[in-house]
Amino acid sequence: MMESKGSQPVLSQIEAFSRIRLSRSPNIGPVSYRQLLARFGSAQVALEALPNLGKRGGRTYRAAPAGAIECEVEAVRRAGVKYLFHDQPDYPSLLGQIDSAPPILT
Repeated sequence: MMESKGSQPVLSQIEAFSRIRLSRSPNIGPVSYRQLLARFGSAQVALEALPNLGKRGGRTYRAAPAGAIECEVEAVRRAGVKYLFHDQPDYPSLLGQIDSAPPILT
């Protein structure tokens, strides 16, 4: 969920991690990522819903493994880089106008 820190919204660590995990999950592209966030209100809830959504389509669905995302986040930290999410103020506004824009930049 988004929290407010002054005038700039800040993601909780859990929501940021969930967003990264959602975006790295199989068959989740930029458009479906945004649709899932809009439908479920958060990436954390969307991740919990994915197995049931897969069952409706007659498939078993597993999101990206949390361990793989933990390794990615640690590598990003070691590199001195940060994640920039599509709904944060510093995200490039022109890029954000494209439906298939990446939901997360590093």
